[in-house]
Amino acid sequence: MALNCSQVAIGDSRRRVMRICAAVFVVGLFVASWFVSGTQVTRAIFAFVAVASLMLAVELTTEGRQKLSRRERWRIRPQVGKVQLLPAIGNVLLNVFIASSAFLTLLQTRHPSSSTMELLRLAAGVALLYALAALVFEILGLCFLVAGYSLPLMHRTPIAARSVGEFWGQRWNIIVSAWLRTFIFWPLARRRCAGLGVLCSFLVSGALHGWPILVALGTSAAFSMVLFFVIQGVFVLAESWLSIHTWPITIARTWTLVILLASSPLLIDPDLRVFGF
Repeated sequence: MALNCSQVAIGDSRRRVMRICAAVFVVGLFVASWFVSGTQVTRAIFAFVAVASLMLAVELTTEGRQKLSRRERWRIRPQVGKVQLLPAIGNVLLNVFIASSAFLTLLQTRHPSSSTMELLRLAAGVALLYALAALVFEILGLCFLVAGYSLPLMHRTPIAARSVGEFWGQRWNIIVSAWLRTFIFWPLARRRCAGLGVLCSFLVSGALHGWPILVALGTSAAFSMVLFFVIQGVFVLAESWLSIHTWPITIARTWTLVILLASSPLLIDPDLRVFGF
């Protein structure tokens, strides 16, 4: 019994040391990203590395019972056969076409001279974000698929979402959604503060997205990014009050698309400015 207690104490001590080391490392990255010099893109990338390191450190240093579940964790799995190879290649080519078209449009609307051109710029930005987010992961997935392995889904047909909550919680960036749900939402929901958990999840998401923008562009652009995610959280709560799950599919999907597109300039404009568009 005494030996077991000693082993537990040693394990706790090691975890504390690991957490301290991880905290020092992550804080160092955040401080370094604030003072790093270079272009806007360089500063944003460095700040993004700090954010990704923070998320990884939280996952690695958290107690086992609070970690992401096996279903939610980012895993590489053996793939039986390669029947998905052709569809994967088709998806890559489709998103290359969308991204290329959006990029060419942005080159023509870099300095919009009218409200119509500004809307076209934002629309191209939405298309580019959507296509690139899918393209990067699909290329990685295709490489693993050729080698006989598969990656978990990053997106699950986001355009088919029937609510803002479904879009963010089940269809868009599933890996980050699982992280926010595990480490932000559930600790509050277990204390009967589910609504607060939703808002805090989106606020933290806004902060994680806003840090690279803050480093690259400054306070106003970062505030725009955070405000976008807070608005999403408000609408997710509103949907529970409105019982959106009882709405006809067409109306629910229209609602979702309108909310996302109407608020998207708060997200898209800072991202485009980082890359000089």
